[in-house]
Amino acid sequence: MGLNAKSAAWTLRFFPARHATTSAGVNDQDISGADQGPRRYRARIATAPVLDRNRLQESTGTLQSWRFHDFVTTFQLMLPHRVEKVHRALSVGDWEDARLAAQSLSWSASMGGACQLQLMADLIDADLQSGRNARARETACLLQGAATELATALALLTAD
Repeated sequence: MGLNAKSAAWTLRFFPARHATTSAGVNDQDISGADQGPRRYRARIATAPVLDRNRLQESTGTLQSWRFHDFVTTFQLMLPHRVEKVHRALSVGDWEDARLAAQSLSWSASMGGACQLQLMADLIDADLQSGRNARARETACLLQGAATELATALALLTAD
């Protein structure tokens, strides 16, 4: 798959069609814009896997490779620090630092196949971009639970 095909696949996966309908059959464009994005994100977070093993292996190689184990070990070591950085910036009201921390968490979660964590970090970033700081803080409360679930899934994966 070429670079353009990967970019197109990423775009389609992360930016759904604008005229999709909701479960009630109402066109998304008919809904007030305030909750449209977060509602979609929260639904995607709820259904996303904690760990996508295939995406992790695309980034790092097979379970038997040194690169895989090096990445997973570093990822597990850095994960609490990345989550804490988001929380710390949000607690002091440093919105720009919180956005950067959320983007960093999203990127590393993407590389690590941590789907739920990536989507949560993306939602925090989107909320901060649009000035919904209180909602970003609410979403950040979910990060620790997701990080704990992810750490458990990674430990089970590497124990095989």
